Amino acid sequence: MVIYMYQEERLYQILNLLRERKSLSKQEIMENFQISRDTARRDIICLVNEGLALRTHGGITLPTIQITPGYKERAGLQLDKKNQIGKMAAAYIKRGSVCYLDSSTTVQYICNYIKEKTTIYSNSIDIIEQMQDNKNAELHILGGKWNTEDRYIYGSEALAMLDNIHFDIAFLGTTSVTEDGFYTCGNEDAAIKRLVARKSLFVCVLADSGKFLFQPSFKFAKLNDVDIVLTTKMPHKSIITALAKANCSLIWNFNEAKGDKD
Repeated sequence: MVIYMYQEERLYQILNLLRERKSLSKQEIMENFQISRDTARRDIICLVNEGLALRTHGGITLPTIQITPGYKERAGLQLDKKNQIGKMAAAYIKRGSVCYLDSSTTVQYICNYIKEKTTIYSNSIDIIEQMQDNKNAELHILGGKWNTEDRYIYGSEALAMLDNIHFDIAFLGTTSVTEDGFYTCGNEDAAIKRLVARKSLFVCVLADSGKFLFQPSFKFAKLNDVDIVLTTKMPHKSIITALAKANCSLIWNFNEAKGDKD
């Protein structure tokens, strides 16, 4: 019997098998998932491009260290999808809201669609710079240390400032979404996100489809700490189930009516 599944779900299962076996041939992928050679080739290319696997002669292997691209490199990836997510996210901003915009290349796309009068806090100079000509936005940037590679402000000064603010809504990026929570690559970044989530009435996580494939790094929130996840492709069914149990809404098909997707 041939089993049909979305590519995202299949990639998730290929990764789990790869972590178990350390390497897979194209033939093994074809046989395990009952897919054609061309489909297996496309899956391999996707995993390699996401930095989740290394290509070998005839297959893939698990990289010794999983490296996440820096801010500038990430900024040039999946532009259309990020724009789509950003547009959807901006619709949740109400007039007069106090908002937090995370230092994420996906969150940054919200800036293009903010029309309501709002107060914005961020630890991203890029976001503040992009919003500087928006007359409806009152802008605040956190103080603290500067992370050159990932272009965000962090540290005790930033955390102290955040501790005195309550946000109506926070938009957070993520490196990884798993069945037990949301992760990022840096401990300092996780500390900022964790506090922001705790100080916000409504938390929205923006995640492109590859974020459901990465291995965990530093956890910044449990699934039930977040109100909604916006993405552009249906994630693996185990994550959909976990989000539903945690009462965390999921929107992945923006062409359908706005609402939960299960």
